Amino acid sequence: MTTETRHLLMRSEFPAVPTAVGVVRRIAERKLEIWRVHPRVVENIGLVVSELVTNVVNENTPSFKLTLAEDVPGSITVEVWDSSPAEPRRKEPSLHDEGGRGLVIVEALACHYGVRPDPKGKTVFAVVETR
Repeated sequence: MTTETRHLLMRSEFPAVPTAVGVVRRIAERKLEIWRVHPRVVENIGLVVSELVTNVVNENTPSFKLTLAEDVPGSITVEVWDSSPAEPRRKEPSLHDEGGRGLVIVEALACHYGVRPDPKGKTVFAVVETR
């Protein structure tokens, strides 16, 4: 995808601290509401943002960048960049596990997701349909 076709809704950098998870989710949801995204989609994207940001916070990196963009009409791409080269791994949690469901949730809400490594870290992305 080229940057010329990308409709950027939000791009910001945040400290990778536990309180960032809820704060960043609310910021992203508010941005989407301003853009008049359907409330169900806002909720789904908020959950995706929470899960991806939680992974970054658990990596102990100093900061991360969140991008929300419409690359293709009818979908919004959530991207979270951080400086850790470690890719998140999808787990198979049991019913009794307290964690480990992040990428399972992302997989359920996104039409696709993945990781783009780069020399300074990685970007984890998820594409969520808006229709």
